[in-house]
Amino acid sequence: MSRQNGQALPLALVMLVAVASVVFFMFNSGQLVQEKIRLTNTADAVAYSAGVFEARALNYDAYTNRAIVANEIAIGQAVGLASWAKYAGTASANIAPYLYLIPYAGPAIANAMEQVADVMDMITYAYAAAVTLHDGSVQALALSQFAVHGPGNALLLANRLAVMRDVARRNDPDAEVDPIPLADDFAGFTQRYTGRKQRARMGKVVHDDRDAFLKRRNWQFGLVLKVIGCRVGSDIKKRGSTELIDLTEGWKSMDTLSFHKYWMKIKLFGRSCKHSETPIGYGSAFSDDGLDDSSYSYAGSRSSNPRASSMAEYTVANGFEPYTLGGGGIPPFHELAEAVLKTAGDAPRTGLAIRVTKAAARQRYSGGSGTVRPSGALDLYDGRHADNQSAAMAGVEVYFERPDGKNGLSGKEEYGSLFNPYWQARLVPVTAASRALAQMKQGLALP
Repeated sequence: MSRQNGQALPLALVMLVAVASVVFFMFNSGQLVQEKIRLTNTADAVAYSAGVFEARALNYDAYTNRAIVANEIAIGQAVGLASWAKYAGTASANIAPYLYLIPYAGPAIANAMEQVADVMDMITYAYAAAVTLHDGSVQALALSQFAVHGPGNALLLANRLAVMRDVARRNDPDAEVDPIPLADDFAGFTQRYTGRKQRARMGKVVHDDRDAFLKRRNWQFGLVLKVIGCRVGSDIKKRGSTELIDLTEGWKSMDTLSFHKYWMKIKLFGRSCKHSETPIGYGSAFSDDGLDDSSYSYAGSRSSNPRASSMAEYTVANGFEPYTLGGGGIPPFHELAEAVLKTAGDAPRTGLAIRVTKAAARQRYSGGSGTVRPSGALDLYDGRHADNQSAAMAGVEVYFERPDGKNGLSGKEEYGSLFNPYWQARLVPVTAASRALAQMKQGLALP
């Protein structure tokens, strides 16, 4: 038995090498898995950050577009109030001389009406200043949109890449983001609307948002009867409105007040219907001179009070035309691209797929930057990478969805556009086409 002592030692050494190889393989595999998980998490963070960046840009466009609409309405209000004030002033001045005929109180009432005319002439300067301020705000908002996007969205895409690289660096200093995404349709998702026809899209929103004061300032008082086919009697007609000319070019307003008399004149061989108009009050205002408003009736002013309307054209509120950068009209703005609006329906969305890589030499395993480097019989696993790098992919989708469902005020459904600021981002699976492109970038044949 003594001659058999120590025979287990060679077997133990063989087993020790095998166990050490298994332990090293497991450790090395764990290191690689950890690197892969870290790179995958980095890719998800990069993709989601890019989606959030895009969503914020779209929401910024929506908020600024709404602000432009609000300022445009304010310009229309200022122009409309100036026109109304001028009309009230001329009516007061025209009525005042007749008030002196009233015994006792007539002179006092006439003097009060003259004071009204003076006050109305003064306050229109404030309305002109309001037009200037709001037009400046409109131009600043439009310029800020261009500063975010740049020509053809080039600046926004460059900043998005900077954000992605910064997020990748903060998650893993050795990770690199491909400068050209695997899939990206954001460049054509939005566009800057510059031409008159394009800008009319916002102009229609503004036009439809006008309140009752801007749309129609009409009233009528009197008694007119129809006798043998002729109108007989008299009435007073007030007409006026404020219009956004061509939905883009600027605002113009007109207010008129006329006394109308109707009578029938009997002739030897029949009768004729007679009508006379006596203008009482009239005034106009505009954000820009030279607006072609020939097709606008101003709520029937030109047809019902033609003489007063003609006089209103030359009775412009003090301070008008005000100084403006854009004439009070609709500026260039950013909106979903026309092609997107035509094809996307009620659910427009944009997608992005990115690839993040990390060089094998920068990874902590035996074949990379790890300090444990076995040799000899233990060098059983080299962990080679395709193209000497690891890669991870991630996809993100930017979509529109109002968090609380329908609009709480109107009860109506809201759909994706750059007038509604409810754009969000979510991670989505990478498409097969993007995976194939990533495979081509890293090499078709795996090691």
